[in-house]
Amino acid sequence: MIKVQCIICDTEVLMDENTLEAKQLRNHPMRTFMCEDCRSRLDVPKQRNNFYKAQEKFNIFTEDHDD
Repeated sequence: MIKVQCIICDTEVLMDENTLEAKQLRNHPMRTFMCEDCRSRLDVPKQRNNFYKAQEKFNIFTEDHDD
């Protein structure tokens, strides 16, 4: 088990050494760790966009240039 610290809320989490995320953190020092709570808070806008795109009312407006 390795101890990692969330970069946003500074909580310490014990993680199994053999997981992919633990290996990536060990091998790439610039990678950062976020706990599940912080990750879910940051993923909310992505989920919201996917929700709106799934509805039929979602339109992407593009500018038509008639020169």
